[in-house]
Amino acid sequence: MLKQNIDLLYKRLITSRKRIFHIWYEFTKNITWLKKVIYFQHRFFPIPLFLYDYLFRSNITKVLFHFYGYHIWAYKYGVREGNHLAYWNSKDSLYWHFWRQVDKNINIKDVLAIPKITACLQNSELIACELGFGLGKHYRQQWSNNKLKEYLAVDTNKFVCDYNRKYYKKIKNLRVINLSAEDFMNSEQNFDILIASGQVFAYIEPKLVDYIIHKLKEKGVKYVIILGEGCMTEDILYGDGTHEYNFKKRLIESGFTDKQFYYQEDDSKVLKYFVMC
Repeated sequence: MLKQNIDLLYKRLITSRKRIFHIWYEFTKNITWLKKVIYFQHRFFPIPLFLYDYLFRSNITKVLFHFYGYHIWAYKYGVREGNHLAYWNSKDSLYWHFWRQVDKNINIKDVLAIPKITACLQNSELIACELGFGLGKHYRQQWSNNKLKEYLAVDTNKFVCDYNRKYYKKIKNLRVINLSAEDFMNSEQNFDILIASGQVFAYIEPKLVDYIIHKLKEKGVKYVIILGEGCMTEDILYGDGTHEYNFKKRLIESGFTDKQFYYQEDDSKVLKYFVMC
């Protein structure tokens, strides 16, 4: 009984803390004069990226300065004029990556509760590929605990890849590859596990998504793990030009008819995670 009461109290404290953080963030984010000051500062006196990186490596400073990270991201992302890839391939996108580098994905635990997924990540004969690796925030959270033959960190952003080569230089089985998703799929590199974390496919046009999924069997893929995107309905097109794709339908059409599929939807029918094994 005592343990249950302590657990209940802890959950209430966590909930209260999150509520306070949310109020702080919404309040500071919506101060008009503060937004103008931040825009002015970033335009003429931007914080060097290496300092920005250290500023947001801590959860405490991430919470305190969350509003600042939001405005720095919005400053350039808001004027991209529909050209998503130009922004995500730019050096400016590193400000977003550093701002969000300590984000957690609680659904990784549910994915790792699937026995076949846990087993495949500990198989020293398999190769995993993460498309849109970014700074590898979800890799740091869990995927780094693997015994794979190789983990391919693929990203189209040269600046992100340069950073990763230094940051992960001591990890022997991780290889950073600076290629677009299309060029990587057209390369001779085969792999067993496809991983994508957090709206990677959302910014890719439908024809290319179809092509990538169609190529998976040829590449030797046996497992697919996708976090934070996808749907089980018809594809969803948002007003900003991004998509939610039905991965299960495409995989079955591409010949993966003997596989098991696991997924969980959120309230908006977007998938928290999607797994094929």
